Amino acid sequence: MSRGLHYRRLVLPLMIVSAVAVLVMVLSPTSATGAQRRGGDLYVFGRDTVISQPVRGSVQVYKGNAVVANVIAGDLLVIAGSVTFTGAGRVDGNLVYGGSRVTGADDRVRGHVYPLASLEGAAASLASNAVVASLLVVWLLVAVVVTLMSGREIRASSVEVRTSALHCFVLGLVAFTSFVLTAIAFSYLVPYVVGIPLLAALAVFGILTKVYGMIAMFHAIGTLVAASRTRSQLANRKWLRGDLAMVVIGLLILGAIRLIPVIGTLVWALASVFGVGVALATKFGRREPWFLEFRNVMA
Repeated sequence: MSRGLHYRRLVLPLMIVSAVAVLVMVLSPTSATGAQRRGGDLYVFGRDTVISQPVRGSVQVYKGNAVVANVIAGDLLVIAGSVTFTGAGRVDGNLVYGGSRVTGADDRVRGHVYPLASLEGAAASLASNAVVASLLVVWLLVAVVVTLMSGREIRASSVEVRTSALHCFVLGLVAFTSFVLTAIAFSYLVPYVVGIPLLAALAVFGILTKVYGMIAMFHAIGTLVAASRTRSQLANRKWLRGDLAMVVIGLLILGAIRLIPVIGTLVWALASVFGVGVALATKFGRREPWFLEFRNVMA
């Protein structure tokens, strides 16, 4: 094997590694452990925290101890750590804990105290992510409608992303970059009125591409997890069969991951990149060329 050919084979893996590194740096938190604020909410990962100042939202602590010395207006969720109340500390919402020890919570929690393993605790944890959960319901409705209308196309795109994942990922990264650069270019034309319809058309195309691509990703994930492996197994099934079932299962799995702070956002963003890539690679499942094929009419 020549040295030049060897280097050329390294180009694609290096591009993928670089793209993943850039995406992780953009979407991941600044450190593996620490505290982050989003609006009025506080998220703490991998370290102890003391609530010494009032918090107007909710507090979530993962793998760390929480000392509540002031007022938390929302809920408090603590996983893999102890909860200690002291001073003027109180929680106006619910206290949900998992693998944790709670000390001094008497008359300091206006809501309820739930273990995460209980049904009430799971519901309270879901309520703290109500906005994300409501968006997932919208995704479910859209996914059902699109799958019923274009099940064959969704299945074709699902096969493509499972067999050519790297190609779809790279194409998705290129597409996202192209969308951003094109939007910037069109924004300069806004004062000339021409840019407004161009930006609107680009936005519509981008939304349609992401929606279709994410539904194809739901189908692919559902197929990888719950699809039948043999014809006899498929014949014995009554419920978990068909494109719609695979899409719903994949959506539930990816949606559950989406509810995890930071990690869920990163996983959903990666799925979006794959989805946009497979939508463009298969031309929304129709597998037609994007441009007219050249025919030698002189022959």
